[in-house]
Amino acid sequence: MLLELTGIKKSFKNGTRYENILEDLDFKVSKGDSIAIKGKSGCGKSTLLNILGGLISFEKGDMLFNGTNISNHNANEWAEYRKKNIAFVTQAFNLLDDRNVFDNIALPLQYSNMPKQQIKTKVEKVLHDLEIYHAMKRNVSTLSGGERQRVAIARAIVKEPSILLADEPTGSLDEETEKSILRIFDDLHDKGMTLIIVTHDDSVSSHCQHIYELQHKKLNYVNS
Repeated sequence: MLLELTGIKKSFKNGTRYENILEDLDFKVSKGDSIAIKGKSGCGKSTLLNILGGLISFEKGDMLFNGTNISNHNANEWAEYRKKNIAFVTQAFNLLDDRNVFDNIALPLQYSNMPKQQIKTKVEKVLHDLEIYHAMKRNVSTLSGGERQRVAIARAIVKEPSILLADEPTGSLDEETEKSILRIFDDLHDKGMTLIIVTHDDSVSSHCQHIYELQHKKLNYVNS
């Protein structure tokens, strides 16, 4: 099992009291899975994604990665977990508008102190794969929404993560652009990448092997 959550509880302070968002939640992810997580707004989907990505802690339960319990990681260990294994794609893209496409994609490789020539080779390959090589030197602020999302996906996958976490990745895109982005996700899954996608869109979830719904603070398996 690549990733396993058991009995997870997560709460946030609401005024003077704490409100449980996730409670006694179980979730298993095998290598190569393609998973959609659906649910009403505010039900905790993004919170769950942030737990899986090691961005936020939880009060109770266990989280295992490749069979090792990582629940009690300290801040540095969580940072290393994210750096080596996790990549994020969001609706907001989260690109650096003052840099060009190449520099945005190269950023995670630069953080890992990879040699410049190796960075160039990896970035150019992912630019080709996602059909945005022509935009390599353009500033990201000049790109369309679909192009910006392709750059965000390229930046996420260039470091070859174990898991790609996507939070409403097509939420701000038109229908045709959404289809092109979903084809990219399909291709990534076909190549063996593990995908976990939070979405409210049936057209997005239908591309996934497994569909869960977050309801009453727990995950319910819908179908495969």
